[in-house]
Amino acid sequence: MMKSIKNILLLAIPLLVFSCKKVTEQIPLSNITPANFYKTASDADNAINACYDALQQSPSNYVIWGDGRTDMLANTDRSSSADLQVNSGNVAATNGYVGWGSLYAGINRCNSVLKNVPGITDPALAGRRDRILGEAYFLRALFYFYLTRTFENAPLILEPYESLGGDFFPKVSSRQLIFEQVEKDLKLAETLVPDLPFSTTLENKGKATKAAVRSTLADLYLWQKKYQQAADMAALVISSPANYSLVQGANFAAIFRDKNTTESIFEVQYNYTYQEGNTNNLSEQFLPLGGSITAGNLRYQPSDAVLAALPATDNRAGITYRNTGSSPAPYRDANKLYIAKYPGTLVGNILYQDANRMVYRLAEVILFRAEALNELGRPEQAIPLLNQIRARAGIGPTAAVSQAEVRLAIERERFAELAFEGKRYYDLVRTGRYAAVTGFTDPNYLRWPLPASELIRNPNLVQNPGY
Repeated sequence: MMKSIKNILLLAIPLLVFSCKKVTEQIPLSNITPANFYKTASDADNAINACYDALQQSPSNYVIWGDGRTDMLANTDRSSSADLQVNSGNVAATNGYVGWGSLYAGINRCNSVLKNVPGITDPALAGRRDRILGEAYFLRALFYFYLTRTFENAPLILEPYESLGGDFFPKVSSRQLIFEQVEKDLKLAETLVPDLPFSTTLENKGKATKAAVRSTLADLYLWQKKYQQAADMAALVISSPANYSLVQGANFAAIFRDKNTTESIFEVQYNYTYQEGNTNNLSEQFLPLGGSITAGNLRYQPSDAVLAALPATDNRAGITYRNTGSSPAPYRDANKLYIAKYPGTLVGNILYQDANRMVYRLAEVILFRAEALNELGRPEQAIPLLNQIRARAGIGPTAAVSQAEVRLAIERERFAELAFEGKRYYDLVRTGRYAAVTGFTDPNYLRWPLPASELIRNPNLVQNPGY
């Protein structure tokens, strides 16, 4: 599967959807176009794999969007100006993390699949056509879910750019409208994607499954304050025929070191052995400089809040962060604190940046259900779920009893459990707790700026307030 994901579909479409082509830049008829490409079942396979390829791009953006501008990340002596902006909260529209090109590239590829795969007449496609369409609906929803949670307002584009006749200057849509489309797409995907569509664990963790769709729906329903639907959707994932189970506490590091564990529901796949395509540069962002090996650049390190939330006695601490200590080998510098969830693969003296990026795992879905039940006024049902995560961490049951106490306990547990997985900013924005927790009282920080480069390309875009 990983090899096939690297087969990028070459269509006569712009990857940055707000760029116009001159007549002299048109694609020759001899090149691959939607009209001459979508003929066989293999073409459909390659097309959907190209959508996953887009999800592999810009991995650091997903985590920086989701954990930056909060109490999660701290500066280092190697932080760039872009990193310093993220940690100060005051992010400019020109900041390198603001770009959304890979999201719209993925959306465009999904739109192309949804438009063209239904017309393929190859009998070999009959057994998997619905599943491929379900994957495209799921991925399009996921791309838009990231877009609107991060930028709030963004263009909603549901047709592929396959000719010069497309609308290259779309206006933005509201978060509410985008959420409605995300929910519609996810509900369609839920009907089309099986519990275990594939024959290998890697594919069932790295591609769309019913549980991946339902996990995203549970997340969306919490944003929409549809708490009963969120609780129900999370329950379906917890009891899935795919038999997800928490990794035991003593082996918590395996979730990130070994990849695709029993706890994993959906994670973006990387593998150095293919020697091509995308890498996960979160290892470069978080790991220390190498000494006897090539390693990272230590652009960010854990905040004091992370250290306080995860003492050494917590089973999660050892993979969430580490210290190079007085004998730093194989790293260069002694006593450097660093984020350890993206270890990469060491071969000889080269550290390959191929850690997977987690999107959803069972622990988060259990906390989804706990939060939803608590918001429904049933803290007594939420507490055992919360304690399930705490027991795995080896920290004992919560002392929280009332709804308000349990609400804060779940917030704290998500902070500790999901540190550096790109969740904190979104949690604090959707619960209205952003200013109280971070101290950033500027209401404009509740959304990121639209990319300055896109405002130049598209005169119909309007910058978010405050930028």
